[in-house]
Amino acid sequence: MNEPRAGLCAGCRHARRVESARASVFWLCELAKSDPRFRKYPALPVLSCPGFEPADHGTSGAAN
Repeated sequence: MNEPRAGLCAGCRHARRVESARASVFWLCELAKSDPRFRKYPALPVLSCPGFEPADHGTSGAAN
């Protein structure tokens, strides 16, 4: 998914794109569940992140 406004989140295996009923888009960081260093909904764009791992585009949450 090409969403430059999301920064690294758009291509991260730990990120999941969430769309609200009002069509607002948020990026949820799954790492926040187990590591307090990460915000559940980080401020965008994320330009640097120690938890970033490139997504496997076949199964990534970012592809939703």
